[in-house]
Amino acid sequence: MTFLAPWALLVGGLAAAGLVVLHLVARQRPAAYPLPTARFVPDRRTLVSRVSRRPRDLLLLLLRVVLVLSAAAAFARPVLTPRRSATARVLVLDRSAAVADPAEALRRARELASDGVPTRVLVLDSAVVALGSGTAALESVAHISRVETHSVGSISAALAAARRVGAELGMRADSVELVLVSPLVERQVDAATDSLRASWPGAVRVVRVGPAADSATLPPLERAVREADVLGPALAARLVQATTNAVRIVRGAVSRDDSAFARAGGVVVQWDSLGSRATVASAVAKGDDVVVATMARDTLPESTQVLARWADGAPAAAEHPLGAGCMREVGIGVPAAGDLPLSLAFQRIVNGLTDGCAGDRLAVGAPVDSARIAALAGPSRLASGSALANGVERPAPIAPWLLGLALACALAELLLRRRSEVEVT
Repeated sequence: MTFLAPWALLVGGLAAAGLVVLHLVARQRPAAYPLPTARFVPDRRTLVSRVSRRPRDLLLLLLRVVLVLSAAAAFARPVLTPRRSATARVLVLDRSAAVADPAEALRRARELASDGVPTRVLVLDSAVVALGSGTAALESVAHISRVETHSVGSISAALAAARRVGAELGMRADSVELVLVSPLVERQVDAATDSLRASWPGAVRVVRVGPAADSATLPPLERAVREADVLGPALAARLVQATTNAVRIVRGAVSRDDSAFARAGGVVVQWDSLGSRATVASAVAKGDDVVVATMARDTLPESTQVLARWADGAPAAAEHPLGAGCMREVGIGVPAAGDLPLSLAFQRIVNGLTDGCAGDRLAVGAPVDSARIAALAGPSRLASGSALANGVERPAPIAPWLLGLALACALAELLLRRRSEVEVT
């Protein structure tokens, strides 16, 4: 146990010494002698002070000293300092969809955790979960299935969680090692990664495993779109293959053949032409892409999978699963006049609305380059435990008891003084 404000102990010690000195200065009534002139003595108590070699009122002195010292010890802010080890470890195990072989990643993590260093295990999936310590936590990972959300896991979230756990380990270890077992692909790195990496005051050991295959390429069209169609500029570069796993664009009512195509594993996109609908200034958004233009608008009913929305939040495109494929309905009417089909943002929205069914595509991205790995690894030294635990305090549970003892001594001292005054009078 240590004290964050040791000066309070010094003040308490000086105050206790002062109490002892004051009790050495004894105040008592002088001896009474019978005198014939006693009638001339004033009728009041007379006290004299003299220095004594032995303190008077030892019980009262003891209560006062204990009161001062216990209060001083409480205000000195005692904190617990557990036994420190040389090194501790934070192990982040990537179990997201970015990992090609989760068994391989788990095997590498077991090898790292088998060297006897105290290890806290964090599992990175759609979120970061702290499982516990040691190899027992890794054994429980084998019985946890990956979350089927096609999430590739965020390195930024992993670094933030590791920083919180590192602050706890820094109170019990001189150095803390951060190990990241992950394929490290582009989709896992974002704008916050660099700033969160800078918050870890030491090296990051990167153990790379094989990444999952990137299946985010756009599927082919089942049949070509006419060049005169308003969607032609956005779909001009798309391949055309007459397969059941392709995308079929229907510019009118959906037929029975279209439904059969979707049930067989294809994607049917019902995107009506402008027709007789009136055009108004509207805004539509899909993901990070937003288009503001004069368009015809159809408001679709809410569904389980909304792909695009109008500015007021109403669905502009929705998807419904059907057999092995899906059916899509788009309520965005594109006028033939104007440059909207040539807009890059609109072309990205068109490609997004004519891709594979939701959940079938896994956009992992390419593995990050060596420069990014070097920046993430950082310096060669491990993070200092004191630097990680800076500002983290564990107040000792004895502090409230010390204040309670001081209060009890104060009450006892008050009662004892009143009792002494009554006996004297």
